[in-house]
Amino acid sequence: MFYADSIEQSSEYLRLALDHMGRHRIPVDPANYSVWYEYVSGRNEPLKNVLDDVLSRSNPITIELNKNLYEKYIAEDHKLIIRKIRDELRKVLDTILSHVVDTGGQLTRFGSMINMYSERLKDDLDAEDVRIIAEEILSETRAINDSSTLLKERIVSSTQEIEILRKDLEQLRKEATSDTLTGLKNRRYLTQTFDKEAKRASASNTDLSLIIADIDHFKRINDMYGHLVGDRVIKRVARMLTDCVKGRDIVVRYGGEEFVILLPDTALEGAVALAEKICTYFKTMSWKRTDTGQTIGQVHISIGVSQYRDGEMFESLFHRADVALYHSKSNGRGRVTSESDISES
Repeated sequence: MFYADSIEQSSEYLRLALDHMGRHRIPVDPANYSVWYEYVSGRNEPLKNVLDDVLSRSNPITIELNKNLYEKYIAEDHKLIIRKIRDELRKVLDTILSHVVDTGGQLTRFGSMINMYSERLKDDLDAEDVRIIAEEILSETRAINDSSTLLKERIVSSTQEIEILRKDLEQLRKEATSDTLTGLKNRRYLTQTFDKEAKRASASNTDLSLIIADIDHFKRINDMYGHLVGDRVIKRVARMLTDCVKGRDIVVRYGGEEFVILLPDTALEGAVALAEKICTYFKTMSWKRTDTGQTIGQVHISIGVSQYRDGEMFESLFHRADVALYHSKSNGRGRVTSESDISES
């Protein structure tokens, strides 16, 4: 979704959305949050009508209901955009194909290729599939050098149209895989990337580790200073975590005050060393409000670490790090626990 709310408006919507989610025990993740953000902002009338009806009847707000509302009233918007872009792309290809035929068949291979892509775009594709097809078409059209000047001009014009569509798809893909508050990648991107990195680690016999970092006593920060300050803390934590990684390491806002770092080519020992460095980094920082100069004090984080086991699913890797995180929280917070610490205790 594309929002143009002011900071004050979005902060109030955030407070109201979180209030509803907390009251109905709905987990805070991007999909669930978007449902309640759109509800309290009043911008999605069909969604609001449904939820108003459910609330007026005092019916339970379940996780399953939340999921269905997201799929029906929010995710469908993305699907409509993708379908529109897909249809526009097919029109461009049909135009190119008609000009190719005008040349008397001198570019038969190119014409066949365009026709093939046009057929593929009839399928119900997602944003990534359409983006890949657009990239392939651009690559092919840029490779055409031996044709008439008129055809070249027509291809260049069509290529520019495809480039615009590709950028729209790239923006849509970025929005779907990014956290709006911090700019970090989100949970959807993490699971997609994990699949690729896990296959790579298995194929090359290399390591892959995962860190879960959770801000300690974050609710107290929200309660004492307000959600606007809480948002600023989350954004600052996101920047600090990003500063601590390098190379192909990926920092993700997993939800609420919880962050995940995926570490390709990193064994458990290396991941623990990085986690300890991050923990120490936070303990040396003193936090102040930028608007008033008021001291917030220290913001600590607790961390759990696990290492990928060949062939396992993401949920399994995440679960072990989550259990380790729980041990860090239970043993004083502001510390690091790895899966090996638990197995050895």
